[in-house]
Amino acid sequence: MLRWNPHFHAILLEGGFDEDGTFVYLPFSGLEKMTEYFRRSVLRFFTENKLLTEQFARNLLSWKHSGFSIDNSVRILDERSRENLAQYMARPPISLKKIHYEGFKGRVLFHTHYNEYFKENVHMFNACDFLAELTPGRMGEQETAGFRPAQHIPPKGVQLIRCYGLYSSRTKGAWESMPHVVERAPAGWKIQHERQTGTSDPGDFEPNEDADFSDDSPDARAYRKAWARLLSKVYEIDPMVCPKYGSKMKVIAIIQEPLEIERILRHLMKQGRPPPGSDPASLN
Repeated sequence: MLRWNPHFHAILLEGGFDEDGTFVYLPFSGLEKMTEYFRRSVLRFFTENKLLTEQFARNLLSWKHSGFSIDNSVRILDERSRENLAQYMARPPISLKKIHYEGFKGRVLFHTHYNEYFKENVHMFNACDFLAELTPGRMGEQETAGFRPAQHIPPKGVQLIRCYGLYSSRTKGAWESMPHVVERAPAGWKIQHERQTGTSDPGDFEPNEDADFSDDSPDARAYRKAWARLLSKVYEIDPMVCPKYGSKMKVIAIIQEPLEIERILRHLMKQGRPPPGSDPASLN
């Protein structure tokens, strides 16, 4: 129940390309040695940063069950499984479907699968305790209040997803010069660079700064579809469905002029319908 269990997810190729562009399959092996190397690297990091004493680190190394493990049992065999795994890796720290807020009592009811350790599937939190366990804050405030540092939501600026190899930013910009990579590139990349709209799925389109989305071009349709899909997956809402009446909506205009946006926001605030998260003081 909000315990922090740190782990890494990674999508890795079992192999790589040689100088001729031929893919060479190299299955993973020696997971026990990889696990031990990972374990010692973490303990070394803690020791060098004075988070553990050397004596305590040696004591941890003597444990028969270290608590570290590596699993490679999940295989990506098709596009759908890759998308599912990527969504799982990028999921938020907690599902809104699992929590119910009782405002009049100031409590949060957390409902999940039955937990063998806690022997329950429902837990009641004080609202302030729930936020303290989940969200980050300044270390000084937490130490003064007696809270341990929250870890489920990382501090601002911390990068959680990193790309290496063919998917790194530097290498991805050079795909055009590697035919063997272009042949296996995702549909979204092909739409952007080859305009193969007839054979690709615009939902996988990746925005770029030079794309034109001011009309009903293929680029514009791809942007709108990707935007709607992203909101639907991350926030579990459909931005193209009216939240009040459930009717289907469509984009009729894109307003970019700051003065026009400010006029619309002022009008909505006067009507008592400010956008979520808006600050009236910012318009003064």
